Amino acid sequence: FICILCRMFALKSKIKTRMILRAKFENILSFNSETEISFIAGKGTSLPAHVYRAEKRDDISVLRSSIIYGANASGKSNMIRCVNLLKNIALGRFPRNNWDVFKLAPEKKVDSKLEIEIKADSLYYSYGVIFNIRGIKKEWLYQISSRAKKKIFERIQEVDYVNYFFGEIEGNEESKQFVKFLSEGTPIDKSFLSEYHKRNGKGIIAISNVYNWFDDNLKIIFPETRFRGLSFRLEKDDEFSNVTKRLLHFFNTGISDLKKVATNKEETDLPKKLISQILSEAKPDENCCVASSDQQSVYFFETDKEGQTKIYKQMTVHKNSQDEDVVFDMDEESDGSIRLLDFIPMLIDLQFNSAVYLIDEIDRSMHPIMSQKIFEYYFSQLSNANNTQLICTTHESHLLDVDFIRTDEVWFVEKERDGSTRLTSLANFKPRVDIRKSYLQGKYGAIPFFANVNTLNWNKLKDEDMV
Repeated sequence: FICILCRMFALKSKIKTRMILRAKFENILSFNSETEISFIAGKGTSLPAHVYRAEKRDDISVLRSSIIYGANASGKSNMIRCVNLLKNIALGRFPRNNWDVFKLAPEKKVDSKLEIEIKADSLYYSYGVIFNIRGIKKEWLYQISSRAKKKIFERIQEVDYVNYFFGEIEGNEESKQFVKFLSEGTPIDKSFLSEYHKRNGKGIIAISNVYNWFDDNLKIIFPETRFRGLSFRLEKDDEFSNVTKRLLHFFNTGISDLKKVATNKEETDLPKKLISQILSEAKPDENCCVASSDQQSVYFFETDKEGQTKIYKQMTVHKNSQDEDVVFDMDEESDGSIRLLDFIPMLIDLQFNSAVYLIDEIDRSMHPIMSQKIFEYYFSQLSNANNTQLICTTHESHLLDVDFIRTDEVWFVEKERDGSTRLTSLANFKPRVDIRKSYLQGKYGAIPFFANVNTLNWNKLKDEDMV
């Protein structure tokens, strides 16, 4: 995450488009048959700033945000996990034994499928894989439009060999032979996308566009994700610092700034062995950032040109009644304030660049109104210069307001009787009433339902059951 933000302001002068159109999941986690979520805009005219509208005949109009609702264990987080899994596969990090097929099927299938349709600059692509614990069984990349699709490459793994089918390859015969060489040498647990990038393949610019989209533009925040080096970045980048301070004031957490405070190794709550390793491996003019095991304290080890290392601790700053700075440890802040500090770099990135953010449980640890304020700030910064997306899962019903969010931006996640996850767009219901009230009344599903407590026969419970 730190590496991503280091490039943030260097990109703000470039107008780019980076968005997700659709994603599909099959036989993985809680998804059984092929399940699709779409961020393609409907024909509605409300809140036009929330849509990147098609300008040409083959263009596709795409939503700039989406909110996904569902009861606990319905599969909301699994959607984010699936996209993250596909990202890892695309970038060459095959997550062996790090996922499950749909376990509740009467006859278990071994192959899982993930596919995503994206916009990278002015072009649209469809990238997908079919895989199992052995590796990638099929991989494909197509350039698509609203009317047609064009093959970039397709990879099919047979029992003893692999077949590749390519579309147009630009360049001379040498470039074409090198692509063929790459395809023949790609391991079963590596994507061709990543091998082409790793070995500087030539002749298929679409592969580079899609790889860079996964690597640079798709950013996923889980509840445990933390942006560690905020105070370090504030110190090094005045523009980043100014925007951060304005956001801290906007969200009114009481935090006015963050800063690094000098400390020593005896005062840190890091393992002594880790500190010794960091100090012994420190190189002149290099820095590193380390978090404590409880994820609260953040330390910076900064080594100067002479090889001397100093240790700093990240602290928050509050103002007292005399407008003087008072520093606090991070563990003195509420969980909600810490969570907000994780979102501030994201909001700055979305303001100045083209990026796609997926957040699992945006409302975790925060006041209900805070989630609304995050979206409110994001919507206020939308422009034609930077085409971004903010997609999140949540339980926060305050966001369900037709004056705040379009109906095609809202999805509901439910469990089917067989235990699989089903997705339904709010637009399918064509709501004409208070959608928040209707949601809480269960008219759209995606909320928990409980047995009547009066139906439980507590008298039949034995003492050992209670224990």
